[in-house]
Amino acid sequence: MSYQPQNLEAPRTSRLAWAATLLLIIGFVLGLVIFPPLYESPTAEATSGVLFIGRFHPILLHLPVGALMVLCLMELICFTRRGEEQFGMAALLTLWVGAAGSVLAVIAGIMLSREGGYEGGNFSLHQTLALIGTAGVLSSLVIRIYAMGQGNREVMHAYRAVFFGSFGIMSLGAHFGGNMSHGSKFLTEHAPEPIKGQMISVEKWMLEFVEKPKAKTPEPAPVVAPTPAPAVVNAPAPRAPAPTTTTPMPASNTPSPAPSMTTEKLVFRDLILPIFEAKCNKCHNEDKSKGDLRLDTYEMAMQGGENGRNFVAGKPDESLSIQRIALPVDDDEHMPPDGKEQLTPAEFALLRYWVQAGASATQKISEAQFPPEAKEALSN
Repeated sequence: MSYQPQNLEAPRTSRLAWAATLLLIIGFVLGLVIFPPLYESPTAEATSGVLFIGRFHPILLHLPVGALMVLCLMELICFTRRGEEQFGMAALLTLWVGAAGSVLAVIAGIMLSREGGYEGGNFSLHQTLALIGTAGVLSSLVIRIYAMGQGNREVMHAYRAVFFGSFGIMSLGAHFGGNMSHGSKFLTEHAPEPIKGQMISVEKWMLEFVEKPKAKTPEPAPVVAPTPAPAVVNAPAPRAPAPTTTTPMPASNTPSPAPSMTTEKLVFRDLILPIFEAKCNKCHNEDKSKGDLRLDTYEMAMQGGENGRNFVAGKPDESLSIQRIALPVDDDEHMPPDGKEQLTPAEFALLRYWVQAGASATQKISEAQFPPEAKEALSN
């Protein structure tokens, strides 16, 4: 079934649309050949030019999002014959702009990943869904040009199915990108309760396909209260027992009491790690380890990142994290960066004390001698 008039019946307009689309597809393929997607840390250091362009990714991604969202509304209008006749060419131009923006954003994102520190399930899904969604949008662009040139309504319906499906995939990929930038609870934390559980379940189901099995971190051994040894009393040498007949005592059915065991709160697990989770781990976690630094576990925090010596036990002034937190907020090396939630003076004093005391994973709160300036952080 056909409809008239055809939007691309002018040969010049048709050739221009095909040429622009072909150049866009070639640019996308060449970009992927030059910068193939990586799912592990890069083996070679990227050049400054690559990273300079890559850091435009957060800006460029807004172009396709805006254009394609507008196109969704336009396609609802173009679903009617009169709407297609009036807005078909505008919809085609908007689709091309959205497709071009998608290509630029994806290539810039892949270049940004050469910086390192981007791995894990959220990154894998963000990159994969963005690639699939962009390829789908380019395919829908080809189908729309063909449908407009032929005046074929059935092909136009196929185009809309491909477009809306591709835009949905891109939106899902953008969600996992938001998890990387703002934390895995960014969207679900304040979601309405009826849908919150469903969203978390779908996220976990998708992440299971791409995440590596996590090694279990052994819990600190419970603190066992020592049992005092019995006092040794100087007693005379035993004499040989008199030959008497004794009645054996019946065995008691009451088991002997087990040693008392109590799990005490630890300085790192219960005080330091919550500070990292609130102020640092949006950029230093399993999915996004800026500077190859992770602060989500004790082992990773002590291992440090690409600059090494993150925490030096007993030497806070030689510990890189302590040095950078102490810098002025407007300093480029200050952490957390300007604009992010900063550590309070009490939290910084607590962190500094922990390093000075040996940066231990097993130091107990009951045995710690916290400085007065850190007391405020203990009550949070």
